Amino acid sequence: MSLIKAAFLALGVYVPVLAMAQQASPMPSNVSPGGTGVASPGAPPQAAQPAASDQRTRVGFSGSYENLTGTQPSWHDYSVRLNRNFGSRRILDAAITEARRFDRRDSQFSAMYSSPISSKLSGSIGGDFSPTHRVLARYSLGGTLQYEFAPAWLVHGGLKTTEFNDVRVNQGLLMLEHYFSDFSWALGVRPSRAFGSSANSTELRGGYYYGDGNSVSVSLSGGREATNIGTGIVLADVRTIAVFGRHWLDRNWSTHYAVGHTRQGDFYTRNGISLGIDYAF
Repeated sequence: MSLIKAAFLALGVYVPVLAMAQQASPMPSNVSPGGTGVASPGAPPQAAQPAASDQRTRVGFSGSYENLTGTQPSWHDYSVRLNRNFGSRRILDAAITEARRFDRRDSQFSAMYSSPISSKLSGSIGGDFSPTHRVLARYSLGGTLQYEFAPAWLVHGGLKTTEFNDVRVNQGLLMLEHYFSDFSWALGVRPSRAFGSSANSTELRGGYYYGDGNSVSVSLSGGREATNIGTGIVLADVRTIAVFGRHWLDRNWSTHYAVGHTRQGDFYTRNGISLGIDYAF
């Protein structure tokens, strides 16, 4: 299998990974606009976008809606994204997001770059910042490495730091991933540290790849994470289930989608949907 690297799926297909504190999206972070996770699993060759050449540019628009239980107001995201594939697995992605949380509005700018280091090793670096940061983080910076240590077996490692108004959250990632036939599975752990305390979360993910560049996946995750409850960041037990994917309508147009359910400790439960459309040229 060719080595399709971690950032490819995160940038090109917006696969979710649980970002610390769910800072930029109501769904697991990379499902919806503005999400920039620590790392994301790769994709098998058939998951790549259908194109005669891999040197393509993609522009897209996404929106998400999340309903919160209790008296909490709904969350909304709207994002415009530009993705440029330079070929040879070198990808640059940038997005502008308008987010509404707890009746407060924030804007966010994000970017990520991915490049191979060798035939089996690749790296990516990404970050985001919010000039308003009323609810979202002031900024975050992260990097990942992905190594194919055996055919169809990948290991991912990453580090990320996120600066909120009242706390800095540091998070790591270690994930094992395997591809077989038209399927994949991944198991990851994300240790983190905030408020002088340590916490951990885990994720189990399965994927199915069909047709020319189409995919659908399901993710189950849980653990103790830094969580935004409106009045600030706290450590809480978080449980999430999400279904997400991408479907190409033709050579140029594709849609991506996600539905998810997240329980944020005893504070609230979120049920949401994310939809987007992209044009490649």
